[in-house]
Amino acid sequence: MSPEERNERMVAMVKEHLDARADALDDRTAARLRAIRLQAVESAEGKRGWFRFLRWIAVGGLATAAVAVLAVSLWMTGPRRENTVATADDIEIVAAQEQMQFYEDIEFYRWLAAQENGG
Repeated sequence: MSPEERNERMVAMVKEHLDARADALDDRTAARLRAIRLQAVESAEGKRGWFRFLRWIAVGGLATAAVAVLAVSLWMTGPRRENTVATADDIEIVAAQEQMQFYEDIEFYRWLAAQENGG
């Protein structure tokens, strides 16, 4: 017999025993137990309502903190600016007006060189 089967069998036996004992209770004891259970349920509902409110406050605070951390981290990093002119060679290329036409047509010159080389 597997452990699961033993557990199921034991649960069934305990349930039968408890049901038999509950059926054997006199009316006065059963009425007292119902009253006590009703009182416990009413008491638990009142506590649960307050607990839910406190839990939502905690969840809201955590969400607010997470959004604040995200906003600050995005604000601190900011957009990154790229250096358009990085080296002295780049400055020289941009400054020389006569070389601008060459750099505008560089793709054509590369294609032409590839054609001459048999590519």
